[in-house]
Amino acid sequence: MQTLIGNLRYAVRQLWRARTFTIVTILTLTLGVGANTALFSVVQAVLLQPAGVDHPARVASFHARYIQLNLPSIGVSAPDFADAVSQSSIVESGAMVQPNTFNATFAGRTQHLRAGMTTWQWFQVFGARPILGRTYVAEEDQKGANQVVVLSYATWQEFFGGRHDAIDQSLLLDGKSYRVIGVMRSDFDWPRNEQMWIPLGLTSRDYDLSNRFNESYNSVLRLRPGASVTQLNAALEQKRLEEIRREGTGSFGLSSEWGMFAQPWTEDAAGDLRKPLIALFAVVAMILLIACANISGLMLARASTRTRELAIRTALGASLKQITAQFVTETMLLAGTATLIAILSGPALGRLLLLAIPHDLAAGFAVQSSVGLVMMAAAFGLVTALLSGLAPILEVARSYQELRLTEQSKSATAGPTRQRFRSLLVTAEIALAFLLVAGAGLFLSSLKELQNVAPGFSSTGVLTGSVTLNASNYRDQPGIDRATKEANFVKNVTSRLSEQPGVVAAAAVYPLPFGKGQYPSSSFEIENRLQKPNDPGPHSDDRQTTPGFLRAMQIPLLSGRWFTEEDRTGHPRVAVVDDMLARAYWPGQNPIGQHVRGGSNSPWVEIVGVIGHVRRDSLEMDENKGVIYTPMAQQPVDEAAFVVRTTIAPDAMRATLAEAVQTADSAEAVYDVHTLESLVNDSLAARRLLVGLLTLFGGLALLLASIGIYGLLSFTATQRTTEIGIRMALGAQRWQVVALILRQSFTLIGIGIVAGLMLTFLVQRILTHTFAAMNTGMSGSMLLAGFSLLLVAALAAALPANRSAGVDPVVALRNE
Repeated sequence: MQTLIGNLRYAVRQLWRARTFTIVTILTLTLGVGANTALFSVVQAVLLQPAGVDHPARVASFHARYIQLNLPSIGVSAPDFADAVSQSSIVESGAMVQPNTFNATFAGRTQHLRAGMTTWQWFQVFGARPILGRTYVAEEDQKGANQVVVLSYATWQEFFGGRHDAIDQSLLLDGKSYRVIGVMRSDFDWPRNEQMWIPLGLTSRDYDLSNRFNESYNSVLRLRPGASVTQLNAALEQKRLEEIRREGTGSFGLSSEWGMFAQPWTEDAAGDLRKPLIALFAVVAMILLIACANISGLMLARASTRTRELAIRTALGASLKQITAQFVTETMLLAGTATLIAILSGPALGRLLLLAIPHDLAAGFAVQSSVGLVMMAAAFGLVTALLSGLAPILEVARSYQELRLTEQSKSATAGPTRQRFRSLLVTAEIALAFLLVAGAGLFLSSLKELQNVAPGFSSTGVLTGSVTLNASNYRDQPGIDRATKEANFVKNVTSRLSEQPGVVAAAAVYPLPFGKGQYPSSSFEIENRLQKPNDPGPHSDDRQTTPGFLRAMQIPLLSGRWFTEEDRTGHPRVAVVDDMLARAYWPGQNPIGQHVRGGSNSPWVEIVGVIGHVRRDSLEMDENKGVIYTPMAQQPVDEAAFVVRTTIAPDAMRATLAEAVQTADSAEAVYDVHTLESLVNDSLAARRLLVGLLTLFGGLALLLASIGIYGLLSFTATQRTTEIGIRMALGAQRWQVVALILRQSFTLIGIGIVAGLMLTFLVQRILTHTFAAMNTGMSGSMLLAGFSLLLVAALAAALPANRSAGVDPVVALRNE
C-alpha cells in the first residue's frame, strides 16, 4: 500500500511538472472515452435497456413471414399467436396489439387520439406498472365488455391536468363511453406514440384456424427466465410443420413458404435507429483508437526525455518492476481522470445526442445513468489505459538494461526503433482519420443520391391530413349504407377543398404514400389463370383513392383510364394497377380488361387503367411489388388521408383543411397534418442523422490526427536541434531546413492516406450490403478526404518546421 501511495505521489509530481503534456493527454483521452460513453448511453437507451420496460432481454417480438411473397417480416394472426403462447415452458406471457384511432369528445371539444388496442396481458409482458389506478384484466378483454381505457401520462396531463380523480371518469370515444381505469408512467411508450390503451376484445372465432393467414396484429412475448429466442423459434418451426401437414400438399402455407419466428424485441423497438447507431459505435471506437495512438506517441516522446531520470533511478537500485509500476501508475492516473470526466459528462452528452435525433425516431427513448453505463465507461477507460500506455511501458522494459548514466547523459536523442514506432502510430492515425472523413463523404453522396430518387409523384406544394371516421356515425342505416355515407363525407371534403383559391386539386387516399400508418396488402386471383403447383399466387399492396388523386399527386396515367365520379356503389367494380404489378403478372400483355378478386367470396373487379409506380414509404428501398387501386366510393373506409395540391404555401392551407373537415362533419377531427414533402424527407431522417454525426466525428478525427502530427514533428525537431544547427552552420538555408522537416511529415501522410484508401475500399464494400446507394470505387469523398488530410497535416507540420528553421546554430552547438 505504501508503495502504491508513493507511486501516486511521485506520479502526481511528475505530471504536475509537465502540465502541458498532462492537460493535452487528459483532454485527448476525454474526447475518446467521452464520445464512446455518450454514444453507449444512447445505445443502452435504444438497443439494450429501453425506458419503462422490465428486463427487456426477456421480451421478444413475434412475426410471420412469406418467403415466396417477399414478405420477410409482417404481423401475425390470432391462430399464430395462440401457437406461440401455447409454448408454456418457454413463453411466460404474450400479447397482441392493433393500432387504432378514436375521436375523443371531452369538455365540449373533439380531438383525435391514437390508441393501442391490446390483449389484456400487454402491460405484463413489458413489466409496466401504472402510476395511477390499474390496467385491465381478462374479464374486461371481451367483446362488448371492453369499455375501459388506460391513459398515457401525457394524455392524462392534457385531459385531466394530472388530477388523481381522473380514475373512473368517462371519455367519449367515437360516441361510446369509456371508463378511465389507469394512467401509465411517463417512461412507458409502447407501441410508440400511443395516447391510450384499450382492450382488443377478441372472440373465440378470431382464433379459428380459418384466420391463420389473416395477419392483423403485432405481437410481443415475455420469455421465461433462462429461455431463449432460439428455443422458441425451434418450437415455432414444429408448429409450422404441423400446420403444413394439416393443410396438405399444395397448401398456401407450403407454396408461399409461410412461417413464424421471434426475435429480440429491442431489434424492433430500435427501428430505423438500429443501423445508424451500430455504425456510429464503430466510428467512435475508431476515435478512441486515434486518441490512444496520439497519447501513446506523446508518452513515448516523454519517456525519451526522461532517460536521464530513469538512468539515475536504475543506478540507485530501482528494479524493472518498480520503474514499470511507476509508468503504469502515471498511465492509470491519466486514463482514470479522463474516465471520471467521461462518466460525469457521458449521460448529459448522450441526452444532447438523443435530442439531435429526429423526434419520430427518438420518441419513447430516454438516456439514464446506470451501473451498466458506469461499468462500460470504466471498461473504455481500462482499454484506453492499456492501448495508450502499453507501448511506452514495453519500450522502458526493452531498454532497461541499456539505461546507463554515463551513456544517457550524452544525448537525449531517441533511437531509430522509437522513432519508427512513433511514426507508425501517426500513420495509423492518418489512415483512420482518412477512413472517417471519406466515410462521411460516402454517406453524404449517398444521401444526395437518395434525395434524387423519384418516389413516383411530386411532393412539392402538397398538404396532407388524415381523418378517422367515427364508427358510430357511419354504421349502415335503413335506406343508406355505410359505403355511401363515408363516400359522401369524403366527396364533401374534397369538393370544399377544390373550391378554395389556390387549390389545384384535392383528393383522398388510404393509405397515404410515405404516411405514418400501416400499409395493407393481400393475395388476389386473376380470372381464367390457373395457379401453378407450389405457386402461392399473386400478391399486392392495396390502396383506395378518389378521382382527383392522380392530379393531386401528379402521378402519370400510362394507359386506360382513371376513376371517375361514376365509379361508386351500385356501379361495376373497377380497379387500376401500377406498372410494377402489370409487369409482374401480365408481362408483355395488356392488363386492361382483365379481372381480379381478393378471394373466392369477393366479386370480380375489372382493371381499367395502368398508372406509374409509387414507392410505399422509403427512398432507400422499394419493398412493395405493386399496387392495386380501387375507388374509395365503392367500399367502406375507416380512415382517409386528404391531399391538397396548391399554388400557395401548403402550410397556409392547414386551417382550410381543418375547416373543410369540420364543416362536412363536426364530429371529425383532422390529424397528422404535414406537407407531403416533409414526409418524404423524413424517410431519410436516419441517413441524414448518420451523415451529420459522421461529419462531426470526422472533424474530430482530423483534429486528433493533426495533434498527433504536430506532436511527433515537434518532438523530432527538438531531438534534431544539434543536427539542424550543424546544417545551418555549414550554410543550409532556412527553406531547406523547413523542407527537410516537411519531407518527413509528407512521407508519413502519404503512407497513411494510401493505407486509409485501402481500408476505405474494404469498408465501402461491406457497407453496400447494409446501406442503400453506397457506390463502390473511387469517389469525390475520397479525394476530399485526402485533400483535407494534406491541408490539416501541412498546417500541423508548418509550425514545428518553421520553429526548427529559426534555430541559432551557435546556441544549438553550445547546448550540445
